[in-house]
Amino acid sequence: MGPIDRVLILTGRMAYDSLTRVTAKFPNVHIEALPISVAAFTTTKLVRRHASKFIAKWHPELILSSGLSRGDFSDVGIALGVPILKGTRRLSALPILLNDLENFIPILSPKISADGLIREKQCQLLQERIAMIEKSSLHLPRTFRLRSNLSVGIDLPPRVMAEIVDATSRSMEEGLDKARKLSKWADILDIGATVDKPNPEKISEIVAEFRQFGLPVSIDSLNAEEISAGVDAGAEIVLSVDRGNLNVISSLPEDVAFVCLPTNVSKGIFPRDPQDRARICHELCDKLRSQGYEKLLADPLLEAPIQPGLMQSLSAYLYYQQLNPDQPLLAGFGNVTEFVDADPAGMNALLACLGIELGISVFLSTEERAATIHSIREIHSASMMAFAAKIANSPPKDTGFTSFVIKTSRFDPQPVDDAQDFVIAHEKDLEKQLDPKGCFRIGVDHQGGRILCEHRIQGNRTLLLASDKANGLLQMIMEKGLISQLDHAAYLGSELTKAEISLRIGYNYLQDEPWETSRGNNVRYFK
Repeated sequence: MGPIDRVLILTGRMAYDSLTRVTAKFPNVHIEALPISVAAFTTTKLVRRHASKFIAKWHPELILSSGLSRGDFSDVGIALGVPILKGTRRLSALPILLNDLENFIPILSPKISADGLIREKQCQLLQERIAMIEKSSLHLPRTFRLRSNLSVGIDLPPRVMAEIVDATSRSMEEGLDKARKLSKWADILDIGATVDKPNPEKISEIVAEFRQFGLPVSIDSLNAEEISAGVDAGAEIVLSVDRGNLNVISSLPEDVAFVCLPTNVSKGIFPRDPQDRARICHELCDKLRSQGYEKLLADPLLEAPIQPGLMQSLSAYLYYQQLNPDQPLLAGFGNVTEFVDADPAGMNALLACLGIELGISVFLSTEERAATIHSIREIHSASMMAFAAKIANSPPKDTGFTSFVIKTSRFDPQPVDDAQDFVIAHEKDLEKQLDPKGCFRIGVDHQGGRILCEHRIQGNRTLLLASDKANGLLQMIMEKGLISQLDHAAYLGSELTKAEISLRIGYNYLQDEPWETSRGNNVRYFK
């Protein structure tokens, strides 16, 4: 199908005004409301009966029914002489479809809503373009390849490095469990040594074990013996090198990558001036390059907001970019998110966008406190969103990748009815009757990614259930006949859903407590 001059969209009365506003900038698109309140009630029979008059009015070349409509519109389109395809379920997705309608038409369906198809197509095109960028990545100095074949560079998508802090002080089982979870979203696993407690033998063991996840392994230590042990065991990146431990470099292979800091920790030197930090990092990189080491990352050091100051540390990256725009950089996002009492998802998204602007090639973070759980996943999605915006030369909006965790870009009201006389329901304190089938205690295992449910009768535990889905637990409880009262079933459905949401977004779950308390927000806001 060639260019489309006239498109007709069929909807219900409730969505008519909203659709008219959304499509106002598309002069070739016309909206008509079928004699129904909500678009979800659209059927093939209804369209067959009423579409003829709209076709005579607008002479469309294509009709889009609501993505919520029911049935297969293939035969109806043939009978009316105009192709009928399903549009989007979500109003917010419609502009994306209309902006590139000619390219989307081949994948639209008379049976399936367009939302998933649009997202899939956007992501597919982005992934294809990113694959081409990866394949044709430039050579040194803007890009280098690790032993494991992972490329790192300014022109490539940022790599996410996940640090297991104080790995040498953890049991091997705990470290492996954490690495296993982080490896789902990370590109590089970083082993954080325990400061003032060097343990080269443990470092060697951890590196060997972590390599089973198939990711490059980094060793984060300034101790010469730990660095040597880690590299001998297969670590591909040394994080970090400063002016105080350069003596260890000469004994390491040239194909190892180094992260250069502006410090001299052995002498307690940490320059505060951002220009000094950029200059020292730059000089250190040049020194190592003159010795034959080409796989280098500069890290002028990102710092916490307010004290010691995020803006000042960001300016050090900007100064470095001006000194050498071809040098890949590393930034520790965890130095920011671990020191702010706010949800980190938005911070990670903003840091990723700043990272793209500053040419930062590796984003390093941790998940060391409850607030930063899921940070590696958040940084992964944020880095893809920001990189997609970079290659599209656009703001990071509607790129195909998002960083939403709780909120959404637009509200799409769920159509219910166009009647205005809803009865307002109020919660009441009702006397609760104990279910003779027993009661349940519910908890959330954030580390294991599970909802835990314990069934008891007269204080005796009878069954332990675990799942990552509330519905799965509720179905099994129903199948086993563990509930005999409707109010108990309603209560359990509500609590399990609250537990699942808490699990997904990293909130604290407390059974029978209000949602705000479950979130752990003990500090109140004042006006």
